[in-house]
Amino acid sequence: MKKNLPVTTQQVDIAPGITLVSKTDLKGVITYANEAFIDISGFVLEELQGHSHNIVRHPDMPPAVFEDMWKVLHSGKPWQGLVKNRCKNGDFYWVDACVVPIRRNEQTIGYMSVRKRAEPAAITKAQALYQKIARQGMPKAWKLPSWLGIRFGMRAGTIFVAVLMLAGGALGIGGLKLADAAFERMYHQQFEPAIAVGQIEAKLSTIRASMLEVQLARHADGAVSQLASAHVQQLQTYYDDIAELFTALNRAVPSESAATRSLTQALQQYTTESQSLIAAQSAAPKDSSTLPLEVQQQLLALEHNASLAAQALRQTLADEAQQEFTETLQRNARIRHFAIVGIIAGLLIVAAVGHLFIRGIVNPLNASIRGLNRIAEGDLQGAINLSGTGETAKLNHAATVMQLHLKVMLDEIALAARRIHRHCQTLNAALYEVTEHSEAQHDQVYSAIRALDTAVSETSDLSTRAERLLELASSQHSELADETRELATATRLTAFGAEEVASSMRQVAELIVENRGEAQQAWRASEELMHTARELSNLVAFFEPQQHTAPDSTQAT
Repeated sequence: MKKNLPVTTQQVDIAPGITLVSKTDLKGVITYANEAFIDISGFVLEELQGHSHNIVRHPDMPPAVFEDMWKVLHSGKPWQGLVKNRCKNGDFYWVDACVVPIRRNEQTIGYMSVRKRAEPAAITKAQALYQKIARQGMPKAWKLPSWLGIRFGMRAGTIFVAVLMLAGGALGIGGLKLADAAFERMYHQQFEPAIAVGQIEAKLSTIRASMLEVQLARHADGAVSQLASAHVQQLQTYYDDIAELFTALNRAVPSESAATRSLTQALQQYTTESQSLIAAQSAAPKDSSTLPLEVQQQLLALEHNASLAAQALRQTLADEAQQEFTETLQRNARIRHFAIVGIIAGLLIVAAVGHLFIRGIVNPLNASIRGLNRIAEGDLQGAINLSGTGETAKLNHAATVMQLHLKVMLDEIALAARRIHRHCQTLNAALYEVTEHSEAQHDQVYSAIRALDTAVSETSDLSTRAERLLELASSQHSELADETRELATATRLTAFGAEEVASSMRQVAELIVENRGEAQQAWRASEELMHTARELSNLVAFFEPQQHTAPDSTQAT
């Protein structure tokens, strides 16, 4: 990087209200500089125009700062920062600079730098920062991404709310479906089998009672024997009912269950042996005394085994129902916890995003609105605001560019008004002198005209007398007559010449009067122009409330 030398330790102080303006092309070559910038820098306009802007760069400025500036400018955004510049004689001055792109037809055609006086506290911070940058390089500043704007926020917020609603609906509907499935499984796999087991146990008790009735009926007469045969048929019906209940139980309860296999074996053994016992009891002699006891003992043992197997299966079903109930409660608890965590996380995300949205969009947008209100009130001296992201950043950047362009435009208008006022004062002074000289010349010319009129009158009188003398002399002396004639002719010619001179003098007097009138008209036009310049200055003063510069001041702002 070019290092401008020499440098001194002398700081040039910039008065409040002074604005330094320069414009460059896309390569940083100066195309315009206002008087304030020329005066502070110490260069003449010819030394600035057509040269690179780094002609005023101070060696103490880290190159990384200007690299960051060009990076921001090439992205189409304004750049703001404190800059230490070098004067031509080596002195330095600090400015609070804001560089904005100059755009025409949506194309960047150059850059404009608007600088004002930097505050001492800001200069101290900038010096410490630039020393750190010179040692460690440009620090990475955290900021919200440029794509995070109002449009993205609306879309992301809509999607996020929709996702939350879908997630909540999925949790609610899914939880209900899981609960329905759990109740359905509990009903079909535990409750219905338990009912079937209970019915089987009831049938077993009924079968035992019927078999006892068969044993008692076999010792009766024929009619009772017929009743016993009916009991036997009823027992067969019970066995069929048990088979149907068992079939239904096998459909509801997996057959690989140990309790189910145990009950299956017990029921099969009970059914087979009880039917054999019934057949043996029917075929045995009526006077057999041991058979009913043996049947009862064997039947009770089989029934007891089947009842134990049924109780074991019922307990197993109860345990499975308890386990299913516990798992359902645990699953519902997990769903509730997940829903609570999701709600808390959603609220935290909404709060965080809302904070970022307010910080990165709403607050800069409010600042932009306040800045635009200040501009509408005529205050162009407000602080530059380049904060925000997305559409808000674009609005702040556009407001900044507009404010600086208006400020520079008004600065140029004020400068032109002061020049017009100054030149009008010079013109008025010259016109006043012309008017005074015209008055004097007019008086002198009219004095000369009056003298000429007197001379013409006297010459005419002399010519008349010469003609009379010629008449007297012509009758007596011829020589005297000739001389008198010559005298009369010369006198007449002199009178004619004097009349012509007097006529020319009158024309000169008329021209002097006309010139005096034109000078007075020029005076009035100059006064009107001065009045227009004062009005322009007053208009600029409305937009520059902190600046109170006289219209004839030669100091650029």
